[in-house]
Amino acid sequence: MTHKQILDKLAAKYLVLSIDEDLATLTFYAMCYDKHHSIDNQLSYILPKILLRWNCVLNADKNISANYKQKTILALAILLHKYGFADKQITEKALTAIDDLNNAVALSDDFFRKADEIKAFINTTPVPLKKKPTTPENITFYREQDVVAIQLDGKFYAAYIHKLTGPNESPIIEFYDGTFDKVPALEELDGLNARGQVYNDGVARVSLYSISGMKYLPDLANQIQLISACVEKKPSNNHLAKSVGLYAMSDLFEIQDTIIKMFNLVKE
Repeated sequence: MTHKQILDKLAAKYLVLSIDEDLATLTFYAMCYDKHHSIDNQLSYILPKILLRWNCVLNADKNISANYKQKTILALAILLHKYGFADKQITEKALTAIDDLNNAVALSDDFFRKADEIKAFINTTPVPLKKKPTTPENITFYREQDVVAIQLDGKFYAAYIHKLTGPNESPIIEFYDGTFDKVPALEELDGLNARGQVYNDGVARVSLYSISGMKYLPDLANQIQLISACVEKKPSNNHLAKSVGLYAMSDLFEIQDTIIKMFNLVKE
């Protein structure tokens, strides 16, 4: 049995592809950083970042079905194994998810018959990769003038998409100056200024970010929510100092750290 054979049985093509692309990106950078001894180990770099994103599914209290959560944790365990990693808690939850999916008759008879074989596979020691994985193609289904909310640790941060870096490539976003307990309505953003990043000189400056990996609409990880499309009114940044450059290059995981810093959050 192979990783692909198990993942195909989940009948969740794009869920699997989304997690796979996220892990390919994180593993690529983890292997680079590990080579230069700038991280403790690869999994300690990957796990907090992947969970901060996919916990938006796993910890959701509404709008996400139990079956989807179970497929997500199982796919995460299998794909971590594919990239040479294992986490005890994720593995245990994945083993439980297999039983839950079978009890709900959510998947095929073949999945049911091979449940024990799948469990045994998950429990095998993963083989570390010998070379860095290929990073995914940088495309997006978001568009200029979309307004989105990005969830981070139970809070939501709204952002305006000014343009794309190419016809279907990284959205360039600017954050609104607001923090929300749920996805805000467009009316709640009316009148909010843009949030600027404060740099080492203590000055808040216009801050735009090009986000690679911000691909699927809707987002399979439930982290990014579309608030509205074709919004002409941009958040005002006239109160901010001139930007350092046109925009900063980022991705779905670097932007997590940016939000923590920009909104003065305490990183656990």
